[in-house]
Amino acid sequence: MSNDPARVPLSKVLAFLRDLGLDPVDADDLKSVSFGADGVEVVRYRRDEQGRMYLSNPNEVATETVTMALDMDA
Repeated sequence: MSNDPARVPLSKVLAFLRDLGLDPVDADDLKSVSFGADGVEVVRYRRDEQGRMYLSNPNEVATETVTMALDMDA
């Protein structure tokens, strides 16, 4: 068994997030995507009305976190 990380094309991750209902998904706005037993957590950069990165203070770009819980249906 190898300890090398698995590689997933970004286009497939973006398509998966859109299928889950997170739309629009812009690859340039993604900070992190985490998959766990509880669900999917997406952290993305916020933008202002003109499309520029929104600063929460002079040297920090604001982010928003979206958490999508898993529904354990039968």
